Amino acid sequence: MANNEHIFKDLFATRKSKRNLSVFYVFAVALLIYQGSVFLVIKADDISSKNLLEDYQIDFSEFSETFDDSRVVNDGDREIIQFSPQDSLFDEYNGLGMIYLNISYTESSGELFDQCDTISVDLIPNNVNADWNNENNILTGTSDDCSGISLQLMVFPEYDGQGYTAYGNSEIYWESLWSNSDYGNGAFELGIEVNVNQADPVLPTAQDDDEEVFITWEAVFFGVSVE
Repeated sequence: MANNEHIFKDLFATRKSKRNLSVFYVFAVALLIYQGSVFLVIKADDISSKNLLEDYQIDFSEFSETFDDSRVVNDGDREIIQFSPQDSLFDEYNGLGMIYLNISYTESSGELFDQCDTISVDLIPNNVNADWNNENNILTGTSDDCSGISLQLMVFPEYDGQGYTAYGNSEIYWESLWSNSDYGNGAFELGIEVNVNQADPVLPTAQDDDEEVFITWEAVFFGVSVE
């Protein structure tokens, strides 16, 4: 304790020591004032500028065009089915958001103990402008138990149908951002392959060599509203 008391006495004993402490205090106070001014003045300007930005509520309304098709595919063959959304819908709506497909079939032979055939389908990437690499795409599917197959392709980039709030720019800017008739305007192609699973040859049943496949295309168009 004695040594500590001597240190404090020495610290305040001379005029030079007191002057050094005063300089230190002045510097510390100046630093605090500077930091406070940065926060209150510079940051306040940033906060104020953000508050001056207009905010826009962007919402979407959807319309679905559906088209039913069917095809009889021979055993071991591959058929290509095309679908093109109506041109008029690209004029009526802001864009084409996504394509859904439902593929179904039954064992058409009607023979006892004849198991379901194997159906493989794939939505073929082609020159139609779409978000072909989107991680939410489901472009291929297979069924060997007569269950349905569902595929989907995200067409308009980043479109998910969910509304959101945007800041800055203008209504025209945000509406034009979600308006593009190039996406999805063309012929989509679905490949279908059939591998027939024959009935037990011991049983006196007819052997089938093809399968009828039913396809429902759904093109989801959207309109955008900006307020």
